[in-house]
Amino acid sequence: MIHPATNFAEATRAPEACEPDRATMTRALRELEAAQARVERDARRVNEETRTRLVSELLPVLDNLDRTIQAAQAAASHRDGSAMVEGVRLVRAQLENVLRGYGVERIDALGARFDPRVHDAVQVAPVRDPARHGLVLEQNEPGYRFGDRLLRPAKVVVGRAII
Repeated sequence: MIHPATNFAEATRAPEACEPDRATMTRALRELEAAQARVERDARRVNEETRTRLVSELLPVLDNLDRTIQAAQAAASHRDGSAMVEGVRLVRAQLENVLRGYGVERIDALGARFDPRVHDAVQVAPVRDPARHGLVLEQNEPGYRFGDRLLRPAKVVVGRAII
C-alpha cells in the first residue's frame, strides 16, 4: 500500500512535471524558426530556378527577333519592309523590357576586352594593330546575366595580333 503522504507529494508535483520546462520550450521554438527559415529558403530557390528556366527559354526568341530584324533590313526596300521591321522592333523591345523586369541584364561585348567569364570566343581574327589584340571585334550573340548568375556568355570574335 502507498503511503497517503507520498500520494499527496506526487499530486502536488504533478502539474509541474506536466508543464514543459523553459529549456524545452526554447528549443522547440528555435526548431520551429529553423524549419520556417528552411521553407522560406527552399521557396526562394524554387522561385529563382523557375524564373531562370523561363528566361533561358525566352532568350532564343529574342535572338530570333534580332535575326529577323537584320534579315528584313537587308532584304526590304524602304517602302515595302519598313513597317514590318518597325513592328518586329517594337515586339522585340517589349520582350526585352519584360525580361529586364525579371532581372535579366544584356551583356554587350563589342569593343570590350575578352573576358572568358562572360564571353565565349567562337572565332579568332588576325589584327595588325597590337592594341586590338584581345578585344572583341564582333558579337554574334549577346550574353545575358540573371542577377549574379550568367545565363549565357556572349558569343564573340576576338582579335589576335599578327606577329
